[in-house]
Amino acid sequence: MNGRPTEIDMASSPQHRLRFTTDINLLKAASSVPLFPPKDKVVLYAEDEGIRLATDFIAKNPSYVRLDELLSQTTEGRALWSALTTRSHTWSDIEEVWWELSWRLARAAKGKVNVFGPKRLAEERPLEEFRHKYSTGSFANTVFEKVELPELEANPHVTEIYYNGNRFA
Repeated sequence: MNGRPTEIDMASSPQHRLRFTTDINLLKAASSVPLFPPKDKVVLYAEDEGIRLATDFIAKNPSYVRLDELLSQTTEGRALWSALTTRSHTWSDIEEVWWELSWRLARAAKGKVNVFGPKRLAEERPLEEFRHKYSTGSFANTVFEKVELPELEANPHVTEIYYNGNRFA
């Protein structure tokens, strides 16, 4: 042995347990819960501004669906949504769960997809202005930027992406 901690030693250390606490049961549920979005009707959002815009859009266009509405369509989805939203979790417990659900929804989308979020993500502006307000130094920090957009762009079944009502180039 070289005196360096093994992966097992690191996984059982108090620091490791406190920092990485993903709820494995919720993650397993997120990876298998049924998600069958209707073609041309998926709505994704980023940040507080996106939540507001997506809520307004769906109020005017009730045939469109967000992740929470898709989850409410099945028993498994309702149980997962309840576990994610009614229990007290740290972000570390559920971050990967949201990433998994977001990735799966972007992967399942077909046709046109509507995304809502801050204007900064769709404007030609100096790179420095793209730094996220809740982090120090990062440019892409939302689930949309890191997970959903790359998957939407790679999804051969997605024909168009609209961001705040405008075609996303």
